[in-house]
Amino acid sequence: MNNQKKITYAYEDEQGNVLFKKIRIEREDGSKSFYYEHEKNGQVVRNIDGCRQVLYKLPQLLEGIKYNDSIYLVEGEKDVETLLDRGFRATTAPITTVWCEAFTQILEGSRIVLLYDNDKAGVRRRTMIASRLYGHVKSLRVVDLPGIEYSESHGKDITDWFENPDNTMHLLVEITNNTPDYIPPQEQHKGPLRVITLNELIALELPERAMLLHPFLPSQGLVMLAAKRGVGKTHAALGIAYAVASAGTFLNWHAVTAKKVLYIDGEMPAVQMQERLRIIAQMSNTRPDEEFLQLITPDLQERPIPDLSTKQGRDIFEEYIKDRDLIVIDNLSCLFRSGNENDAECWQEAQEWALDLRRRGKSILLIHHTGKSGTQRGTSKKEDILDAVVLLKHPDDYKASEGARFEVHFDKARHFSGEAAKSFEAHLKQENGNHVWYISNDNEQELLQQVVRMRATGFTIQAIGEKTGLSKSQVETLMKKAKTLEMIN
Repeated sequence: MNNQKKITYAYEDEQGNVLFKKIRIEREDGSKSFYYEHEKNGQVVRNIDGCRQVLYKLPQLLEGIKYNDSIYLVEGEKDVETLLDRGFRATTAPITTVWCEAFTQILEGSRIVLLYDNDKAGVRRRTMIASRLYGHVKSLRVVDLPGIEYSESHGKDITDWFENPDNTMHLLVEITNNTPDYIPPQEQHKGPLRVITLNELIALELPERAMLLHPFLPSQGLVMLAAKRGVGKTHAALGIAYAVASAGTFLNWHAVTAKKVLYIDGEMPAVQMQERLRIIAQMSNTRPDEEFLQLITPDLQERPIPDLSTKQGRDIFEEYIKDRDLIVIDNLSCLFRSGNENDAECWQEAQEWALDLRRRGKSILLIHHTGKSGTQRGTSKKEDILDAVVLLKHPDDYKASEGARFEVHFDKARHFSGEAAKSFEAHLKQENGNHVWYISNDNEQELLQQVVRMRATGFTIQAIGEKTGLSKSQVETLMKKAKTLEMIN
């Protein structure tokens, strides 16, 4: 067992009475841990429940504020002691991630110098405390210590900084005096652009980019689905919209959480939309909530659908888009009617609109035609900002009597690769009055047989999903196909 060094830091009230203690344990291997203790009914208990929260070295702190001294606010008690030993006024909070309103009140009218551990947690703490103190203290300076490089964790601090003999008390005072007063980022960047430092970007708590439809359609995603006329673009687009809105499965893709979808159709007769959605609903094991799948289709309007190429047209759609997570635009030729689709400049406004929607947390699925080359039609500038481009193509042996049968290829896959980006074939068949999508790829038949074997030996759908890594909807879809193929009863 490692030898341990125990260091006790006493937190006192204004009169010097001990409220609680923080115990630091240092081990030979360099690791450390902390715990708290206080007296309750004559007994020592290892917590600070019910204790008044104060800043460290409160009596000396109040004296420094009284004499208008600079107060160095640091991340830990060890750093406070380092500064006190060199004649500075210093303090810290008992729990580094918690800043009480009472602490701000104590420091009102003081001159604060904020030092921080140069790591992810330290930068985050620096931002949090600076925001709490700004406007409540006489002055606030956030000091970046030269020579301390950023690290993801266990960043160096003022105690480490003083270990360099060139770093003296006088140098710290000089650095502090040359540091300008703190201004929040929102106040600094009132120009047309906001500039952010590397450390600030790394420390930002940004929401994770979840998948609306795994693997190719992320949140804040811009994706294009393209095919020539008659291949099955709208079949695929409606299937994707339905799966996203219902947390369901379509082809090889699945949605984990239901999201709100707006499907903007520019050409399909309403009766055909109705027919295709009925088929999708019949095939699906899930159903979207009433408000989760909304559609705008031309036959049901009193006037032509607005032109999305114009600002006036985009503004009309705004009230219908504002609460949606995914907007499906089917298709570009019908809904972006102005300008030349081969002209990159004509696409510029549409691109800026798409980027603005992404900034607001929305995803867009653009449905488009392919040209003679088999790739999306018009300027390649459309693809610059896209996360993925999905191309649908008829197989070489396709017959018109087969209906919706196409190959799925990923022409661009920015955030996924490997198995997820493999091409496959999909064919919508009608058997015994039911519609079923058949998928042909290397894994489909093997998975189908595996599910059949497991079901025959008594596995539940949930257990099959856990064993295979498939979602409940995927297992149910495979079961449905197996029944259609009479592989199971």
